[in-house]
Amino acid sequence: MALPSDTATHPSIDLVRRRTILAGLAAVAGATPSAPARAATAFAAIPMATHERGMRLAIAEAMKNPRFPFGAVIVRAGTETVLGNGVNNFRGNPVLHGEIACINDYVARNGNTGWDDVVLYTTAEPCAMCMSALVWSGIGGVVFASSLATVMHWGRGEYGIDIPARAVVEASRGYNGTLLGGVLAAETDALFAKAGALD
Repeated sequence: MALPSDTATHPSIDLVRRRTILAGLAAVAGATPSAPARAATAFAAIPMATHERGMRLAIAEAMKNPRFPFGAVIVRAGTETVLGNGVNNFRGNPVLHGEIACINDYVARNGNTGWDDVVLYTTAEPCAMCMSALVWSGIGGVVFASSLATVMHWGRGEYGIDIPARAVVEASRGYNGTLLGGVLAAETDALFAKAGALD
């Protein structure tokens, strides 16, 4: 299931206006924001073929855990340069989902910097916890394959927190990243179906 590009609902001009207004308010109040304003990654300039290559890297991570094929990679926007990777390991730590493991790996390798210039590719729509962490990071973009509904259908959303990633993004204040779903979903849907059959 492909989602429309975030630019369809939040045109880049609105992002610029929002940043300008926030910066102006901070200046008037004499305060500086606690976190730097994050620039939106220019998703429109990234070809779909590049997104598909990024997703294939995430799928390769997911194959490391066939029962829970939640794999993620962080790459420099528009490239295949992997800066962080992770796979679901909730048996070792209940919050160590693929995206969280990937965020931790990125920080270990690169420090807590450069978030607005990177994109996370993940085999499934991030849960509310993971999407919130990604919003807090200020990551430039998130690209996912299988939808939350598909993952839950195959029994891989054990606690059923049914909050779509887009709802987390829309509830955030000041997040300028882009969310794109459905990239290579047919391939990852098959992974989750196979994982569900292992139970």
